[in-house]
Amino acid sequence: MLLANRRLALIYFCLAAMEVAWFTPYLLLFYWGAPGLSTWGVYAALLAALLAWMAALDFLSRRQVTSPRFELAVLGLVVLSSVGLVRALLYPGLLPGDMSWFGRSLAALSDFHTGLRPEWALILVNFFLWQRAASASSRDVGFFSVGVSFRLGMLLLILGAALFGHFRGQDATPFLWLYFGLGLFAVSVARVHEGASGARSSGKPLPWIRLVQLSLAVCFTVALAAGLSSLYTAGAIKSFLGWLAPLWRLLGILLVRLLVLLFLILMPALVWLQDRVRGLDLRPLADALTALRQALEPLQQADLSKGPVFPAWVGMALRDLGILLVILLALGFVWLYLERIRSQHVRDQAETEVGEEVTLGGSALQRAARRLQDWLSLVRRFGLSPQLLAAVSVQNIYANLCRLARRRGFPRRPAQPPDDYLRLLERAFVGQEAALARITVAYMRVHYGDRPVGAEELAGLRADYRQVRAAEGAQDVTPGETGMSEAAPGNE
Repeated sequence: MLLANRRLALIYFCLAAMEVAWFTPYLLLFYWGAPGLSTWGVYAALLAALLAWMAALDFLSRRQVTSPRFELAVLGLVVLSSVGLVRALLYPGLLPGDMSWFGRSLAALSDFHTGLRPEWALILVNFFLWQRAASASSRDVGFFSVGVSFRLGMLLLILGAALFGHFRGQDATPFLWLYFGLGLFAVSVARVHEGASGARSSGKPLPWIRLVQLSLAVCFTVALAAGLSSLYTAGAIKSFLGWLAPLWRLLGILLVRLLVLLFLILMPALVWLQDRVRGLDLRPLADALTALRQALEPLQQADLSKGPVFPAWVGMALRDLGILLVILLALGFVWLYLERIRSQHVRDQAETEVGEEVTLGGSALQRAARRLQDWLSLVRRFGLSPQLLAAVSVQNIYANLCRLARRRGFPRRPAQPPDDYLRLLERAFVGQEAALARITVAYMRVHYGDRPVGAEELAGLRADYRQVRAAEGAQDVTPGETGMSEAAPGNE
């Protein structure tokens, strides 16, 4: 059920509004809307239609209509809604019983001499909206899936906004800010829903205070980005550089003084070098240059238009070598990208939504700062290499393991060493001692030392983590040491 709880309703609404946001510029690019209907009017009409079709499909699902009656009902709704849209939008002035519009619409569907007819545009758009509404019923609303939808829609919107602005002369930037706001809100709510599901509270409604907090954070982020983007213009940059004109003059004076000082320092060396050159006998060098010029005269007199001086295979070899180098660089980039994507599959972090303090993003900023500090430390020790990606993956695996243990009542104390915390992990996940030990040892290697983790070892650690996760639901451990508070891995 799409609207079964508040979290799912918010996610589906944001995803629907995001899809309409990137689709609207394409629609207006190929077919300008109805007369008197603004760009935002088209967007609102499309969003209302999409939400209505989603509600209709959700109603049929709640009524538990079985196949094939469900398919026939949906097909009938698609046809009736298409006919109704044509009648209401293209022939609004006719009397209710006047059916002359139907014959004219059928004739227009086969008339392509005047371009895309409005009837075809309405029918195609309606089919697209029904398709998106139908896909919503089977869409995964997990954090990773919503993030992928956000990135894909963002690319489509950027392309559509650029084409719309170029060919129609209209500014589609407001659609970008609307899309970013909806996307950030959808990703945040999906993260909350995923965390609540992990904490076995997926049926609990989203608290209003948490909803207000997310809304304020998203609005502040989008407003800040929009404000900064308005300053990033050619005129603003020129004005900023103009304000620094005294600084440039000062730097110019200092540079001239520095060059003069450098010349005065090097003057004795230059005078000495000049005296040494004057004392040299340059006649052998002149004779060698004369002999070289005489040897090159046959090449100067040769007809170079007949072909290259070098053999043809040299040019072909250089060309093939360049192509091979480009291919190797592209493959290397793809390999690093896939390695980074694969490292993200183990990120299954969960959080509960009860007992949280409203900080308006303060604690999140602190966690982000600590996380950035850990990454900088890893970059300093491993560099930009596959070992860095492996080290980040190991830290993520250990962090997820600590969160799973915390939910079972075995949190990690602040500044508690990983080898000491291993005893609590063994109590939290009975029978997984070997896997827990391997993960802990690998984490200590990459966090406290400079020993990298290889690809085969990383694959084994991921298998150990999946084994612990699979055994988590089958265990029944009595929570202990509930008075302790967990310290995030990497902040000892």
